[in-house]
Amino acid sequence: MADPSPLLGAVRSAARRLASTGHFDHILRDVLVTCVDAVGAWGGTVYLHDPSRRELVLRHVLPEEVASRLPIRAIADDFGVAGQVFQTRRSVISQFETDDPQRKPINDSFGTVITSMITVPLNMEDEEPIGVVQLHNKIGGPFNANDAAVLDTVSAVSTMAYLNSKLLDESTRASQLLGMGKVGHDIKNMAFALEANVSFSDETLGTLRDELREQAEIEIALNLVEDLGLMFHDLRESIERIKRYATLMSDLSAGKTLEPQMRLMPMGVTIERAAAFLASEARSRSVELLYDVEMDAPPTMHDEMYLLRIVQNLVSNGVKAVSERADHRNGTVIVRYRFQDHAHVLEVIDEGPGMTREIAERILNGTVRSNWMQSSGSGWGTKIILELAATHAAKVTIDSVEGVGSTFRVTFPEVTT
Repeated sequence: MADPSPLLGAVRSAARRLASTGHFDHILRDVLVTCVDAVGAWGGTVYLHDPSRRELVLRHVLPEEVASRLPIRAIADDFGVAGQVFQTRRSVISQFETDDPQRKPINDSFGTVITSMITVPLNMEDEEPIGVVQLHNKIGGPFNANDAAVLDTVSAVSTMAYLNSKLLDESTRASQLLGMGKVGHDIKNMAFALEANVSFSDETLGTLRDELREQAEIEIALNLVEDLGLMFHDLRESIERIKRYATLMSDLSAGKTLEPQMRLMPMGVTIERAAAFLASEARSRSVELLYDVEMDAPPTMHDEMYLLRIVQNLVSNGVKAVSERADHRNGTVIVRYRFQDHAHVLEVIDEGPGMTREIAERILNGTVRSNWMQSSGSGWGTKIILELAATHAAKVTIDSVEGVGSTFRVTFPEVTT
């Protein structure tokens, strides 16, 4: 039986990206890397569907140096194995003869003989596929059903990340909220299905552990089972985060009263991890993301998911502000967190165009979006920050100087019980 840890790691890694507001193209490449590493493949490709042309368009290739050698950048959406998988929405495992003359042009392009391939649709239940992922030449043996099952899950999660990123680009609050509710519903369904599978696996693992404990001579096997138990624990925590994220988005879209789950925890780790989700987007916009986080600050009562969303929205706004400067000068976004005067203070400082005091006040009143967001947002991201902060009795303020930049500050009161 293959070592399941890389496969479980793939699911965890893809699930973490659901909270990211980064551009999907960067998320997509990360997911391809995750898939290749998870199954031990030599390389892979991702195609996205262009409905207007009915084509599957090549977006990413691994190894990256292969990209320049590929003669075809798009194929008909019903052509070959990729087209079959796209049309049927079912994964396919393929085996090829090493001396197949029809495969020679492809092998020459990749610079290696492709003898095995797994093709997985990028889709989720009841939705049209958005493309396909193909992985080539599994190292150490052929692709199998376990690979297909995990890749199906990773592909579905990445599809939801794509739909989520499209929602963030909607021009009106109404269309954005409607989409978030739908994505939240789909995420929740998948999370509960994953949770059920993990629960059944956990029962089997427990039975196996009990059996092994009666046979001391197989101590190594028992240690491996214990390691698997820790992996399942991590996976359950990831599933719980997905469920909570879906619930939060659904509640926001439906206008429900928010009910944070307050726990006494340090804030520093969550703040740094949340900001790190935006690192790839910042790099793509030539923005330097810096951290000044006090990790040894005392714990305080807060909802981890709510804090994660506040940080990500603030950092995403800061990155946009810097990248949309009129002079197109590179700049920085600093994520700062301090415990001072019996309060926990989160600041996101950007070198964007800044804004007038009037506009800052209107943003804090929830009546206008930032003037640097051009036409790409509805201002709903700032409204989410205000609503989530209010559940913690936190105060949001803005210090800004036109032509210099802005500091968005969220001050959380110290609460220990």
